[in-house]
Amino acid sequence: MKLIIGEQHIEYKEMPSADEVIERINESLTEGHYFSHFIADGEEVYDEHEEYLERKLDVIGELEVVIRTEKEFMNDVLLSAEEYLKRAIPEVNVLADDFKRVPSSDSWARFDMLLGGVEWLNDMLKVVCNSKVRPSNWEMYQQMTSNMQAELSKLGKAVEKKNNGQISAIIKNDLLPIFERLEKEFGETIDSEFVRRNLN
Repeated sequence: MKLIIGEQHIEYKEMPSADEVIERINESLTEGHYFSHFIADGEEVYDEHEEYLERKLDVIGELEVVIRTEKEFMNDVLLSAEEYLKRAIPEVNVLADDFKRVPSSDSWARFDMLLGGVEWLNDMLKVVCNSKVRPSNWEMYQQMTSNMQAELSKLGKAVEKKNNGQISAIIKNDLLPIFERLEKEFGETIDSEFVRRNLN
């Protein structure tokens, strides 16, 4: 297998373990650089890297590691978050309406997806707030993180009480406006301080 990390080209005679590959990647990261994703025989892999390697390492011929500067990494984070929100906002509206009525098992499955999305978004906001290369309006992101945590706490209590009307109201009146504000802020931040790539 061939491992490519920047200018380094490492040929493995014997197949390394997933842990060895990840350790090699981590050793290659210098101050101010972040692991973004890797390309395994042409396939871009953005999530669950370790699991992917454990499943497929024995069949990978070439593994290219993509490393970003802090500014590039922040740019990617903001673009991903904005893209997620564009897709999520219409779904969140529908979900709020579902909980006004009697929610189906599908509604609950989408509710779980929403919680997963909020958790991911929260992690993205923490990355923005903790980065050395922060957008000028990062304090607003910090405030939105705090607001989202408060709404999640209220949502948890409504779920415990099985109060579907309250769940609907929190999603529609509290979470949705946060999502809409964040989408707008992410867009403005990207357009004023970062770069939009891959516009087709």
